[in-house]
Amino acid sequence: MAGEACPKCGTENPERARFCMSCGAPLATACPSCGTENPPGAKFCIECGTPLGAGAASTTATAPPSPAAAGQGSGLFGGQLPGAGAGWGPAASLPEERRKATVLFADLSGYTAVAERLDPEAVKSFVDRALRRLGQEVLRYGGTVDKYIGDNVMAVFGAPVAHEDDPERAVRAGLAMQAAMDEINKDIEAATGSRFQLRVGVNSGEVLAGQVGDGYTVIGDAVNVASRLQSAARPGSVTIGETTHRLTRGLIEYDELAPLSLKGKAEPVPAWEAVRLLVSGTAARGTRGAAPLIGREDESSLLLSLFDRVVREERPHLVTVIGQAGVGKTRLLREFATQLAEREQKAAFRVGHCPAYGAGLAYWALGEIIRGQFEIVDTDDSELAWAKLANGIQAVSSELETDEPPDRLAATIARPLGIEPPAELAAATGVHDSDDPQQIRDRLFSAVRSLVEAASKRWPVVIAIEDIHWADEGMLDLIDYMARWIRGPALIVCLARDELLERRPAWGGGRRNYTTIALEPLSQGEARELVTALLANGDSSNGHGDLVPQVAQRSAGNPLFVEEMVNRIREEGGKDVDTLPESVHAVLAARLDSLSVPERRVLQHASVVGQTFWSGSIATIGEEEGIDLPAALTGLEEKDLVVSSAGSRLAGEQEYAFKHVLIRDVAYSTLPKSMRARKHAQVASFIEDRAAERSEGVVAMVADHYARAAALGADADVDRAELRQINAKALSALESAGDAAASLYSNQEAIGHYETALSVGRELEASGSDPAVRVRIAEKLGDVALRLGRVDRATEVWEECLDFHRRQEDLSRVGDLHRKIGAALWHKGDRDGSIEHYQKGIDLLKDGPPSLELVRLYEEAASLYMHTGDNMLAIYASEKALRLAERLGEAAAASRAHGIFGRVFGRIGDSERARQNLERSVELARESDPGEAVRALLTLGYHLEVSEADYGGAGSAYTEALELAEQTGDLPSKVELHAALAQLAAHSGNWEVVASEADASGRLAEREGLTGKMCFPYMMRGMLRWREGCFDDATDELRRAAELAEQVGRSEVAFQSHYWLAAALRQRGDHADADTELARALDLCERAGLVAQSIEAISARAVNLALAGRLDAAREAADEAERLADRLRYPVGKAASLEARGAVEADPAAASDALREAHDAWQELGRPLDAARCEYLRGRLLRDSDPGESRDALEAAASAAEEYGVGHLASLARDLIPA
Repeated sequence: MAGEACPKCGTENPERARFCMSCGAPLATACPSCGTENPPGAKFCIECGTPLGAGAASTTATAPPSPAAAGQGSGLFGGQLPGAGAGWGPAASLPEERRKATVLFADLSGYTAVAERLDPEAVKSFVDRALRRLGQEVLRYGGTVDKYIGDNVMAVFGAPVAHEDDPERAVRAGLAMQAAMDEINKDIEAATGSRFQLRVGVNSGEVLAGQVGDGYTVIGDAVNVASRLQSAARPGSVTIGETTHRLTRGLIEYDELAPLSLKGKAEPVPAWEAVRLLVSGTAARGTRGAAPLIGREDESSLLLSLFDRVVREERPHLVTVIGQAGVGKTRLLREFATQLAEREQKAAFRVGHCPAYGAGLAYWALGEIIRGQFEIVDTDDSELAWAKLANGIQAVSSELETDEPPDRLAATIARPLGIEPPAELAAATGVHDSDDPQQIRDRLFSAVRSLVEAASKRWPVVIAIEDIHWADEGMLDLIDYMARWIRGPALIVCLARDELLERRPAWGGGRRNYTTIALEPLSQGEARELVTALLANGDSSNGHGDLVPQVAQRSAGNPLFVEEMVNRIREEGGKDVDTLPESVHAVLAARLDSLSVPERRVLQHASVVGQTFWSGSIATIGEEEGIDLPAALTGLEEKDLVVSSAGSRLAGEQEYAFKHVLIRDVAYSTLPKSMRARKHAQVASFIEDRAAERSEGVVAMVADHYARAAALGADADVDRAELRQINAKALSALESAGDAAASLYSNQEAIGHYETALSVGRELEASGSDPAVRVRIAEKLGDVALRLGRVDRATEVWEECLDFHRRQEDLSRVGDLHRKIGAALWHKGDRDGSIEHYQKGIDLLKDGPPSLELVRLYEEAASLYMHTGDNMLAIYASEKALRLAERLGEAAAASRAHGIFGRVFGRIGDSERARQNLERSVELARESDPGEAVRALLTLGYHLEVSEADYGGAGSAYTEALELAEQTGDLPSKVELHAALAQLAAHSGNWEVVASEADASGRLAEREGLTGKMCFPYMMRGMLRWREGCFDDATDELRRAAELAEQVGRSEVAFQSHYWLAAALRQRGDHADADTELARALDLCERAGLVAQSIEAISARAVNLALAGRLDAAREAADEAERLADRLRYPVGKAASLEARGAVEADPAAASDALREAHDAWQELGRPLDAARCEYLRGRLLRDSDPGESRDALEAAASAAEEYGVGHLASLARDLIPA
C-alpha cells in the first residue's frame, strides 16, 4: 500500500508514518465533526464515526508553519480547527457557547542570545521549528492552538471540542512542551551555545467560546489568569492554577508555590508547579444499550414484598427510594413495573414527575397522574377536559366512599389541573372562593384520596412519583397525607435525591407504613458485572475486557456513569480512546461534543425547555440553522440520549424526555446567557400558545421560563427594548403564578413567585415603568408572608406599599394597609404599635364615605381591644363597625360586627346583650350566606355553652349549624360541630352520645384529611379514655390534642385539652404535673382572652393544690377565682369558685356548706359528674369530723359516678367510706 503524501510539502511518507519525514508536519487527519486525529487512510472517525472524506481537514494546518504564515495575533482557522467541519462550514459559523475549558499559554524566550550568533533566517527557522513542535504537542493531547502572539502560544483544551479530562491533557501538553524544548535546544545549543527557554501557564474555568473579531477564540477570567500564570512561571516550568490542580492532583505530582500576586487580581492567586506524571493515560469511551438491573436484588425484592403486603393488608404504604443522581432509582422503578406486569395480579400503575423547571408549580405530579388516568391532554379545551374528568369520575362513582357528589368531586380535582368546571358548579362548590385556601386544599386532598380508594377497589394501586426533591410543598404534603389516610391497597413509590432530606429531615420517619430505601453506589464487583453486561449487549465485548475494571473503578459504582462510559466505547468501535471520564459533567460534555452538529444543537435547544420537551418547542432551530429536526431527534433516540413518549401532554406534538436530567444540565450549561434568555422567553410563549385554553394549569411553568429569561437577560448583552418586553411578560406571569399558588395554600411557592416578581418589577421601574403593578404584588406578598408567620417581611413590604399609596393619595388603600400592618404587629404582641396603625387608618377614612375598609379597621380594632381587656373601647369599635356595615347594606359585614359585639359583651359578663348581638349576627348571616350562618351559629353556640351554661340553647345552635354545614358541604365545620355536640354530652354525662359524636368527628376528619381539625377528636377520645379509667391512654390523646390545637391556633380546644389532661393526671395522683397543665391552661386563657374558662381553671387549680396539701397556694387561687366569679357572673364560674372555696376552707362546717352549694349549682347547670365530684370532696373532708355525713356524701358520689359510667370515680369514693 502506498504511503501518504504530506499535505504541506508533498513528500511521500511510509505507510504507518504519523509525521512527515521531510518537514515534520503531522499526517493524521482531523475529524470534521469532532476534531479527533485519525490514522492515515481512516475512512471513518474513530471517535464519532463521521465519514472522513473531502470534508475532513488535515491537522497539519493546525501545526503552525510559522508565526508569519499564520499571521501574528490571528487564530488558525478555515479548515484548521478541530471540530470546525461537517455541518459548520467555516470556523466563523461555530456557535457561541459557554464552556468549561483549560487554557494554556506558552512563552518562548532566550532567542536574543541565539540571534547574536546566527543569520536572521536561521533564527526564524529555529523559532518556527520550536513553535511548530509546541503546536504539535497541543494537538497530540487533543487541544487547539488558538493563536500566536509574537513568541507566545495560546492553546485551549475543551473548546470547541470537550474531553472528559481536558485539565489533565493541558498539563500533560505543558510538560511535553518542556520535554520537546530539551530536544530542540540540543540542535540550537550545538549551533550557538545558547538555549531557548519556555514558560507555561495553565488554568481551568468557565469561558465564553465563539467568534471574536475574525476568528474563533475563548474569553473570560480563566484566560486572563492563565496568561498571568505563564508570565509568573519560572523558565522551564509549568505553573497551574487552583482549579486545574484540584482536577488533576491525583494524576500529576505538584510542588505548591507561594500565592502569586497577579496583575488584575485583587487577592494573591494559589499556584502550583507541575513536576511529573503520576499515572499514564488510559483509553476508554462510552456505549449504548438497555442497562440490566445488577446489584439491586434486595431492593427489588423489598418493593415486591411491600406490594404484596399492601394487597394482603389492604392499607397504604409509602416507599421513598433515595440516592444520588444516576444511582439507579428510575431503573429500579422500571424493573418493579416490569415485574408487576408479568404477574397474574393486576395493578393500576400511574407515574407522575416533579419537574426541575417551575419548582413552585403546585401539584404538577398529581396533574400528570390524573391526566393520565382520564386521558386528558393540555390542548383539550376546557369543555372537553372537564367532560373527560367528570365522566371518568362518574364512571367510578359507585365505588367512591364520600358524601361529595361526583361532579363536585371533579370540580375540586379540576382546580390544580387548570380545568374550568361549569360556572354554576364552581359557584356551588366554592372552587373560586380563595378566602379559605386551607379548606380548598383539604378538599383537594380528600378528593384525591377518594379517587385512589375507588381505584384500589378494582386493582391494587401503585402511584410512582419521580424526583420529589423538586416537588412543591403542597405535593409533599399530599404524598404524606395519602400514605396516612388512604383506606385500601395503595403503594406509593417516590424517587428522590438526598436534597429531599434537607428540606424534610423527618420524611417518612416513625410510621409503620413508611419505608425508605437508600440506594448506594454499586460495589466494584457489581460495577464490573454491569460493564461486562453492557458491552456484551452491544456485541462489543470482544477485545474490551481490559476496559472492564477501568470503567468500574472510574464510575465510582454509579450505574449512570457506567452506562455512559460504555456507551462511548460502543460508539467509537475501537480501543484507541482517551482516559475514562472523571465526572458526570466531563463524561456528558465529551459525549455531547461527539455528536453530529445537528444532534448537539437540538439537545442544546431542548435543554431550555426542560427535562420534557416537545418537537414544536424546538421547531425554530430547523428554520434558523437549517437542521433536519426529525432526523436529529431520531439520531438522539438511537443514541439513547432522549426517549420519546407514547403519549403527549400537548395534542399533535411528539413528546420527548432527556434520558437523565444531567444530560440536560450539561447541554444547557453550554448555551450563552443571552441565548438562554431568548430561548426561555420563546419556550414560555410556546407553552402559552399551545395551552391557551387552560393556562392556569401551566402558569407556574410559564412564569419560571419568563423569570429565567429576565434574570439571564439582565446578566447578558440583551437589547434593552427586548429585555424590557421579556421583563413585562415575566412580571405578569409571576404574579399569576403567585396568585395560583396562594389560592391552593402553597404559601412557600407563592412567596417565591412574588419575590421574583418584585425583582423583575424593580428592573422595569428603572427603565421608567409604572410601579403600581409591583406595589400590588408586594401587598400580596405581605398577605402570604403573614400566613406563614413572617411578620417582619409582611410589615416591610406593606410599609413600602403604604408609602406609594400615600404619594398617590389613595386613602382607601392607605387605610387598608394600616389595618394589615396593625394586624401584623398584633401577631408580634406589639399592642401599642397595632393600635397606632388601626387608629391612623380610621382617622384617614372616618370622614369619608362608608367603606368596607373602614368596617374592617373597626372590626379588627374591636377584636384587639377585646383580647386586651379594653372592653369599653372594644364596644365603641364594634358599634362603629356595625353601624357602617348597616349603612353599606353589607349583611355579612354587619353579621361579623354583631358577632364581635356579642363576644365583647360576653367577656365582660353582660350575657343578655351578648346573646342579643350574637342572635342578631345569626339572623343577618342567614340572610347573606349559609357559610356565614354556620360561623355565626358556632359563635352563638359557643357563647351559650361557655358564658351562660345554656346547654340546650347551645345544642340547638350547633345542630342547626351542622345541618347547614351538611347542605353546603362544609366538611371542616362538620368536624368541629360534631365535637361541640360531644362536649355538650360530656357535660351531662351522656357518654354514649359523646362516643358517637366523637367518632363522627374523628372519622370525618381522618377520611377527609383535615389534619388541623384532628385536635377535636383527639380531645374527645382523651375524655372517653378518662371516663374508662385508662389514664395513660387519656394523657397521650389529650397531649396530642393540646399540641395540635396550639399549632393551629385553636386556643379553646387547647384549653379544654390541658384542663382534662390535668384531671387525668390528678386522678392518677400526679398533682405536680396536673398543676403544670392547669398553669398552661391559664396561660392560654390570658393570651387568648378566655375569661370564662380562666375561672374554671383557677378553681380546678385550687382544688388540685388542696389535694396535694399546698393549702396556702390553694387559698390564693380560690380567692382569685371567687373575685373573678363575682365580677363576671358566669354560671360555671360561680359553681367552680364555690367548689374551690369548699376545698380550701379551714372550717369543716363552712367547707361542707360551700361544697354542698357548689354541688347544687352544678346540678342546676345539668353537670352531674361535677356535682358528684363536690360530694366526693365533701365526704373526703368530713371523714374525721363527721363520719356519718362523710359516708352519705361518698355514697352519693359513688352512686352518681356509677350512674353516669365513671367507675374509677365510684371506686375512689367507695375506698374512702369510713368503716
